[in-house]
Amino acid sequence: MTELERFRSLFHQQVLHTFDYLQAINETQWQGIPCDSQALYLGSRINKITIAALSRHLATTESHWISQLPSIPANGTMPMPEKDPVIEAAKTVPGFIDIYELRHRKNMERLTALSAGDLDKPLLFAGRHYTGMGLLWSILGHHAYHLGQMDLLMRQQEVTAPEYMEWREKERVVG
Repeated sequence: MTELERFRSLFHQQVLHTFDYLQAINETQWQGIPCDSQALYLGSRINKITIAALSRHLATTESHWISQLPSIPANGTMPMPEKDPVIEAAKTVPGFIDIYELRHRKNMERLTALSAGDLDKPLLFAGRHYTGMGLLWSILGHHAYHLGQMDLLMRQQEVTAPEYMEWREKERVVG
């Protein structure tokens, strides 16, 4: 298995697991800020931490990074993601999941199409140096980080979150 195939395998399971998290909540829990404080402020792109804000952030950033990676020249700078109006327009959990599933399928197709040059080229994002493959592994870490936040927000609202890393696929080796 190549490094890209390993990444795709783990990333796919992680996103499917996120859909399991989202299917365990209702609209009130999706939008709720159960423990409001200044420490829960994430900056101008996400006002307050909610499961809705975190899941929208994941769908937006993953689509942006994966779609932009092939077009960034060697030593180029990856632009910061911007809010996606289609993702932002989703007002219900099922509607959001439908959009995120479509985006994820497209992301998986784009990952398959990446070349060795895309994976090896150096690039800059948010003042940090990466290779294309290094950026992909950072996407996996970014997703896990925010999934952990979603888990905490669910538990604060008395929702039992799915057990982490209990991937949907049990018959095949993941990663």
